[in-house]
Amino acid sequence: MAYYLILMQFFLALIALFLFWKSIEYFVGMWRYKKFKTMPLPQNYRETLLSLPHYLDLPGDLREKIRTRILLFIDQKEFVSAQMEITEEIKVIIAFYASLVRLGFELDEHDKVATIIVYPEDFVVDRSSTHNGIHTNRSSLLSGESANRTVVLSWQDIRHHIVSGSKENVIIHEFAHELDFEDGMPDGTPELDTFSAYPRYAQVFSNAFIILTKQVKRNLITEQAAFLGSYALENEAEFFAVCSERFFMAPHTLKRVLPDIYEELHRFYRLDTALMFKAP
Repeated sequence: MAYYLILMQFFLALIALFLFWKSIEYFVGMWRYKKFKTMPLPQNYRETLLSLPHYLDLPGDLREKIRTRILLFIDQKEFVSAQMEITEEIKVIIAFYASLVRLGFELDEHDKVATIIVYPEDFVVDRSSTHNGIHTNRSSLLSGESANRTVVLSWQDIRHHIVSGSKENVIIHEFAHELDFEDGMPDGTPELDTFSAYPRYAQVFSNAFIILTKQVKRNLITEQAAFLGSYALENEAEFFAVCSERFFMAPHTLKRVLPDIYEELHRFYRLDTALMFKAP
């Protein structure tokens, strides 16, 4: 009996320690939030943001909200350079689009990314796999990648997407992957608000993915397939990430050609991007 009593006291002590640590995290987070909420944007930050059409389109309340989150993001995340200098412009642009993805969430909700690695251009990733006893190695040229709370980005692709007014955005794409990975399964289904939301979400996304994949295999390139691009049909995880890109970068077209997908992303991200951003 004494053994079980000691064991119970030990577990209670661990729980108390955990709760104490979480309370410290909460109060530190609130202190940081209050600090940055009243802090004005540095002039160079403001100039960079004013060059981004999506920032200019934001309603006043959301622009104020994202301003605080950009400052928090730059303060809390680790930026790692890979063969290039990480400038303030790079930090601000990445922070803006990463914060845009989470703008509808609570401050500490879905905020798992800790490190951002930036390459000057596309980077090579070596991968190995074994299938039916056959081991293969292959190299891939990537513009972005995410895993283990780390996002890797190509600055060349970031700049190209912004300057060209593209419907693509590698920052949004990789941070969408991180949202998908939060439940431990990169399957194109992020953690939803309620259990009742999963059947509807799964039906909408699965039906769209299956239909578009079958159409492309028959060389039937519909407006929907052309809008998303072939990479979206690699697997369900890429489908979610590409649809997330379009939800923020080309919401009016997404709402027109894939209205059910738009509504599910509207519910998940808690943002109505077709109202937030001007039609092209």
